[in-house]
Amino acid sequence: MKTDSKTLSEILKLHAEYVKEVEYSGIKPLSIEIYKTNSNNFVRWIQDDFNPGSKLRRGA
Repeated sequence: MKTDSKTLSEILKLHAEYVKEVEYSGIKPLSIEIYKTNSNNFVRWIQDDFNPGSKLRRGA
């Protein structure tokens, strides 16, 4: 994990709020999915559960 558990807990809470705002923003469905996927990947990165570009490196 790239931060302490208290900070991670706050990040998870704020991310959930962010996702709700994105879902009710009125933007197009594909844009909603992009916003959600990218922010979720960032949260996963903080939790050491995601490595940017790892799928690309696997196929190389």
